Amino acid sequence: MTTNHQTSIASLAKKRRTYSAEFKQQIVQACKAPDVSIASVALQHGLNTNLVSKWIRLIDGKPGNDRSPLPNKPAFIALSCSAPLDPTPTPTDMLTVQITLPHSKAEIGLKWQVSEISALAELLKALAT
Repeated sequence: MTTNHQTSIASLAKKRRTYSAEFKQQIVQACKAPDVSIASVALQHGLNTNLVSKWIRLIDGKPGNDRSPLPNKPAFIALSCSAPLDPTPTPTDMLTVQITLPHSKAEIGLKWQVSEISALAELLKALAT
């Protein structure tokens, strides 16, 4: 008797839904609209938020867990370097390196002392991964 009951439950189980590439693309584009959350788009279409996030990662070809609007990272980033206006030499530990990184809606500025350049290199390596 339990066998019949288990069989009937198994036959009522939902089958996995499949979605076309066009539908996935439409959902991903809807998530990229300003002031729209992934959760709200997923809820509107009866989808799981994690599934929509996965589609975004797959379509954008980026690892990570968010809707990062940043373009793919270039292999090389050119940095501008300007000479100090004051020609008098300054001690090495007083020199600074300034880097501006673009972010989705703002810029991130880093100002680092040359004497601590190895720590800056480690930070940049961590940000690149």
